Amino acid sequence: MKNLIRVLALVAIAPFTARSSELSEQVLAEINLARTAPQQYAQIVASQGGAYRGGEGDKAVAEAVRFLEKSRPLSPLAASNGMSSIALSHVLEMGPVGGRGHQSANGSQPWDRMARFGRFVGQAGENIDYGNHGARAIVIRLIVDDGVRGRGHRKNIFNPSFRVAGAASGFHATYGSMCVIDFAGGFVEGEPGKVATRSMPFSML
Repeated sequence: MKNLIRVLALVAIAPFTARSSELSEQVLAEINLARTAPQQYAQIVASQGGAYRGGEGDKAVAEAVRFLEKSRPLSPLAASNGMSSIALSHVLEMGPVGGRGHQSANGSQPWDRMARFGRFVGQAGENIDYGNHGARAIVIRLIVDDGVRGRGHRKNIFNPSFRVAGAASGFHATYGSMCVIDFAGGFVEGEPGKVATRSMPFSML
């Protein structure tokens, strides 16, 4: 029965595949805008961030704006097909059944999924957002990071050690949509290897 439910869910989300691929590309472009022009992005968060505040209210938005205003520009992240495949595998695993979190149903963690597709270099990290359907909405919410101790999602986006990233988005049975973004210092496809170092925030939005 569980397999039947999974098959029916995958069939149901098939029409969204093309749109989800486009959204994933837009998410990376939006992250790169924030990394390369943080002062410009501070203005965007100041004007739109209020829609993504939670329990901390305006305080979280104002703190994010100050962070961006003081940040130095970083190099853009290069898109990685391997990293996108890693993100997509988690979307397809968790989305149809409405799962949440970095750990897959089979118990695998982000670095386990990375090892199935290749070998990451240096540090690696993963962000997940639920319920937002636009690239800007996803990135603003992760940068504001309201309610997340240590602002782990924001730290991943602005980690200068990260050079490559991949994203995937799709249907989520509980929240309507989810977006997974994986980061690393580098990624070598098709060369499974052991974990070197990892930076994995497990606090979720």
